[in-house]
Amino acid sequence: MKTKLNVLFVAAILLFTSYVKAESKVSLRLNLQKGTTYEMTMAMNNNIDQDVMGQKMKIDQKMEMVSLYQVLDVLPTGNFLIEYSMQKIKVNMTVNGQEINMDSDGDASNPMNGPLKTIVSNKLKLELNKRGTVERVEGLEEYTKKLSENPQLAQSMQMFTNENSFKSYVGQTFSYFPENEVAKGEKWTSSLKLPSLMNMETTMNFEVADIKADQVTLNVTSDVNLDSPIEQMGMKMQMKAKGTQTGTMAIDIADGWLRSSSLNQKFDIHMNMKNPQSGEDMEIPMVMNSVATTQVVKK
Repeated sequence: MKTKLNVLFVAAILLFTSYVKAESKVSLRLNLQKGTTYEMTMAMNNNIDQDVMGQKMKIDQKMEMVSLYQVLDVLPTGNFLIEYSMQKIKVNMTVNGQEINMDSDGDASNPMNGPLKTIVSNKLKLELNKRGTVERVEGLEEYTKKLSENPQLAQSMQMFTNENSFKSYVGQTFSYFPENEVAKGEKWTSSLKLPSLMNMETTMNFEVADIKADQVTLNVTSDVNLDSPIEQMGMKMQMKAKGTQTGTMAIDIADGWLRSSSLNQKFDIHMNMKNPQSGEDMEIPMVMNSVATTQVVKK
């Protein structure tokens, strides 16, 4: 009898241990409900030190973008029909003490605000699958048309210039999804290529830092490379950059949508161009330190 009790006791412990292990694993996928809206606010503070022909230049830049994702329907395929709209774009920049401000909510008398106002008035329809991949986009033509009228704005918002670029832009928002269920301490890697964002290539390393009843916290480290031609003030340049990102992300377990993130970023940047006076090759080195945060409110 004693032997049987011991066996039962050991079996109970094994069953309990297996149950705890099973309960500690979570599956991260989109599980959206019709009628729900997600308001996503992305903010970035950039501090740039630049050297132009021996002249030191300091640039402080603050950017804010607010976007809405409204779930219109859950399709028979299990995909989600989303209405996407940009609600606000705001840029404040100080270059060696001189301020430059752009605001989609600002006074229309400021000519720099006008192009932003036209962008935020547009709406797109997206079809997202459970991994956050955009399978279909409708309505991008209006964005493309308006950006074609402002080449400088189009350069900084290349993600809206064609369908593939926009799919990549939205898809990178959900780059945190692992292949399988994960438990605390598990790690995985996601690689991204975003031609629309200066040919950016990113390798993101994720680790589950904590799992609570409704939320997963991830530690994030990334290596980023950019290599793209750009144009500033009529001058053509080739920009190359290498950088790192470190920070955390909080993911809601129930719907799989990001709730918050904070990333510290550092980039070493080199821009190559022809000296407009001598025609000789010249290099402009830059160092950029920034903090990028995202907050998502479910409505």
